[in-house]
Amino acid sequence: RRKRLMGDEFSKKALDRYRKDGGKLKCKKCVKDVEEKERTAAATKRAKDAEENTEKRACAICKQELPYASFNKNQWSKGEGKSKCRDCVEKALKDEELQHKQSKETALQKARDKVSAAKASNNASQILKAESELAALEAEKVTGLKPIKMNR
Repeated sequence: RRKRLMGDEFSKKALDRYRKDGGKLKCKKCVKDVEEKERTAAATKRAKDAEENTEKRACAICKQELPYASFNKNQWSKGEGKSKCRDCVEKALKDEELQHKQSKETALQKARDKVSAAKASNNASQILKAESELAALEAEKVTGLKPIKMNR
């Protein structure tokens, strides 16, 4: 039996494509698994190419002198001083993903704190506003849809 996933487990692009075309929907984990398989296949191909090309270059981030095999084609083509090694690129992607996840959790926690403060003040309009902001953030997490602000 298939497990139901929340909206935040899918990329925005995948959700938009699914809503537009109605095609298959892959979660971030499945996409990551496919990318990992592609990376291992590329690594074996790269090992063969590395035997032919013995050129070295310094990474723009870690400043280490590394062989051609340590860079992907896109980074290698950027030239000396601008290219980043695979490890630095992957680390940057992981850091960005973690930061994005933390920012969403922080926003949810702030909204919960706002609700608590509004309830303590006993002001109905503040409570309603705080509860609706929290509900919008939680709904975005579940559905992947951002709330739409309507003008009056």
